[in-house]
Amino acid sequence: MTQKPDSFDASIPTLTDVVVPGKPEYARAPSADHAAMEYDAAQVAERVRGRVTQLLNGEARAIIEARVQEVLREHSAKIVADITREVATSLEGRMRVWIGEAVEEELRRQREA
Repeated sequence: MTQKPDSFDASIPTLTDVVVPGKPEYARAPSADHAAMEYDAAQVAERVRGRVTQLLNGEARAIIEARVQEVLREHSAKIVADITREVATSLEGRMRVWIGEAVEEELRRQREA
């Protein structure tokens, strides 16, 4: 049997609840200390929304933030590598032209002198 966290809200159905179409009495296996509950969809939705909001304002926020930072670092590193490669390729081509022009200019200057 799995342990339930301290924040477990028995009024919110869980994935381990048994659902049998057409037989709402089987929606949750009754336990000795817990009578079967009737679920009001609006109440359940509000409780779930509250729990999700609480989770997103708590530990999940740190997890999401860490994951976003990790993805941004990976993406930034890829962008920097791509830009570096493009700049190096462009500079290599420009350097050939600049060096060629400088050599031609120096040869022309030496011939004229």
